[in-house]
Amino acid sequence: MTHLSRRQFIITAGAATAGTLLTHGCSSGSSKAPSAADIAPAAHANPADGPEVTKAKLGFIPLTDCSPLVIAKVKGFFAKYGMPDVEVVKQASWGTTRDNLDLGSQGGGIDGAHILTPMPYQLSEGIFTMGHKKIPMYILARLNLNGQAISLANTYKEANVGLDSAPLKEKIAQFDADGRIFKIAVTFPGGTHDLWMRYWLAAGGIDPDREAATMVVPPPQMVANMRVGNMEAFCVGEPWNALLVNRQAGLHRANNR
Repeated sequence: MTHLSRRQFIITAGAATAGTLLTHGCSSGSSKAPSAADIAPAAHANPADGPEVTKAKLGFIPLTDCSPLVIAKVKGFFAKYGMPDVEVVKQASWGTTRDNLDLGSQGGGIDGAHILTPMPYQLSEGIFTMGHKKIPMYILARLNLNGQAISLANTYKEANVGLDSAPLKEKIAQFDADGRIFKIAVTFPGGTHDLWMRYWLAAGGIDPDREAATMVVPPPQMVANMRVGNMEAFCVGEPWNALLVNRQAGLHRANNR
């Protein structure tokens, strides 16, 4: 697309969605007509200047930063700009996303995805792929730079744990004395949630390799696993941290904002 770049498409889609929300969801009942400055500029696309392909299968994990893909599908933006056969397909986990990208749509997988950083780099280098196959990856947009949080089980409500994880040292020592393992959960090895969790623990003087055991849990399963006591803490993107608090099953303790 020459006249309408991928970046322009994403910006236009976001502007249109924001305009819809502001107009219909946040209206104060004012009858004032919008000024020219309130209206997002329209995108101009030459009908003859279509995309290279008309279909693609794109994967997503149910997190807030998958919104651009979902909104583009629901609002018909893919079809509007020459790709009427785009499928947006839910993935069970980041590991499933990786495997389906490895397969590609021709092999029953997917062509692209809303994906966790730094997975595109790992895929392109053949890290964690089947047979260490190097898969060329292209990052078209950064969908979210915030929105991740570390949450704790309700049993730590009185432990005064926040950005400083140091108060957990005493709790972890008690686990060790009782012959138990202090378990923490992240969504993918080497992913941003893994890095945030490790940094948070290490900054409080806790060795994330020797004093805790890391388990991998898909984002949609974090809350359920916390409720049954499978882990003491987890790091994941929203909305799962907020859902945990809403269901009174755990506590927010650190955000990467």
